[in-house]
Amino acid sequence: MKMTLKRQLTKYSLVLLPFLTIMVLTGCGTVQHKVTFQDNYSPQAQTKIEVGQVTNQTIQTFDVDIEQLLREALAEALQKEALLWDGSTGDRLILNSKIIEYDKGNAFMRWLVPGAGSTALAIRCDLKEGDKVVGSAEAKRTVDAGGLYTIGAWKTIFGSVARDVVNDIRSQIKK
Repeated sequence: MKMTLKRQLTKYSLVLLPFLTIMVLTGCGTVQHKVTFQDNYSPQAQTKIEVGQVTNQTIQTFDVDIEQLLREALAEALQKEALLWDGSTGDRLILNSKIIEYDKGNAFMRWLVPGAGSTALAIRCDLKEGDKVVGSAEAKRTVDAGGLYTIGAWKTIFGSVARDVVNDIRSQIKK
């Protein structure tokens, strides 16, 4: 039995409509993160983290202050986990961070051609106790596809990467 063109289009639209809706409302990308401490070092239960230097190692300049965006995102994520150092005495690590990759991306391009217009952020961090490096953290996120949900990803990606780093650090601190 032959299907009319109208019935074929209706059939395919019922299959494609949910897929297109998901693409418009969500974002896809990669997530990588890890923290490592030296073999002979384990942070104590009451350890707090100070946000230290944040530097741009991308050799690019941007129309936004990416160092400040990361600094604020790290402080907010540490505060939410009750890890932010408040200037008091006690065990403290200093988190110095380098932005090694940043691409602002474009939400319209991501929606139009997934993979084009990607937003990306990669950082490397040193955790220092005084002058001694006792650990390191790395995190990278990308937003490669998506639609409406990914508008503003150029800014929100800083919070996502900061949460990745802070959650990894939290998991290593003794309970």
